[in-house]
Amino acid sequence: MDAGVAAVLGALAGAVATTGAALATGWAAQEQAKITARGEHRRQRRDSRQVVYEEFITTASAQEAHAARFFLAPVPTDEEGLNLALRGSRNADIEALWNESHRLWTELLKLSTRVKLAGPGMMSQAASTVCDCSHDVMDSTMTVDNGLIGGDPISVRFEKGRERWMKLDNAIDDFIEKARISLDDDGTD
Repeated sequence: MDAGVAAVLGALAGAVATTGAALATGWAAQEQAKITARGEHRRQRRDSRQVVYEEFITTASAQEAHAARFFLAPVPTDEEGLNLALRGSRNADIEALWNESHRLWTELLKLSTRVKLAGPGMMSQAASTVCDCSHDVMDSTMTVDNGLIGGDPISVRFEKGRERWMKLDNAIDDFIEKARISLDDDGTD
């Protein structure tokens, strides 16, 4: 082979190698940009989820605390005991207790929609459970009064309300644990 052909072949091999290296570098840069964009998307999604979860937990905890002031009182056996429990909970009457409980439950329902949109699915279910328990607590605040519903004595209805309040407390704890897991998920699994 003469020197001219060897020079052309050498130049051609160099050009192919340079083009291959440029293509590989471009591909690697494109993949790195995708990884960076995915990472930024995950961070933004995580941050927005955290805000929604915190608002939901704050509202659910406010209702739990509101109910706790009432349901942690000694079990009333009559209207006088019920009135003492109400005063101890800083509520003028059953209606005031229910109104605040209803306001918090309504707010919780609105926030649960945001939780469900933020996802993931396990958080939607956990939010629904908290809302259901919240509704049961709200219902219990109204039905504990003897003058509003017949049947079981005040003490029995109060104890049922206390059990519902404890279920709400447990549902909130479960929501918090699932939120922690959801927020720790970095998508590498």
